[in-house]
Amino acid sequence: MSLTIDEIIQVTLCTYLKNGSYNGASIAYPFVAFTPVTGTAYIEARPILRADINSPALGFNQSDLFAGIFQVDAVIPDDGGGETPGIRLAALVAARFYEGTKLALSTGRYLKINKIPSIAAAVKDAPWIRFPVSIPYLVID
Repeated sequence: MSLTIDEIIQVTLCTYLKNGSYNGASIAYPFVAFTPVTGTAYIEARPILRADINSPALGFNQSDLFAGIFQVDAVIPDDGGGETPGIRLAALVAARFYEGTKLALSTGRYLKINKIPSIAAAVKDAPWIRFPVSIPYLVID
């Protein structure tokens, strides 16, 4: 059974995340069992936030335009150590997916990071603090 474009995008982004360096932080993947180690930072990949599919030039034999946001949380223990460790971990994730990064898809198309990833305000999720990183992408020919 072949994968759908949504599955291909998810696998490609998670694989690229997995091959990065995050100071030894573990990675949790969407809907895969994961138990964080108390007091230890980790990264949590979220399900893809998909935008509506756009067909800008369908009459001219162009491909559909797939876009979305890959949401990844840098998660640190809420141990009173301040924001810096979380911001540093989130910055490593953002740097991995810098603007212009192109990843080959098994469909022959490319996934391109089309904007600089953004790091949102910290969110307390006791006993953790989350630093959401939003990574916008487009699938291009």
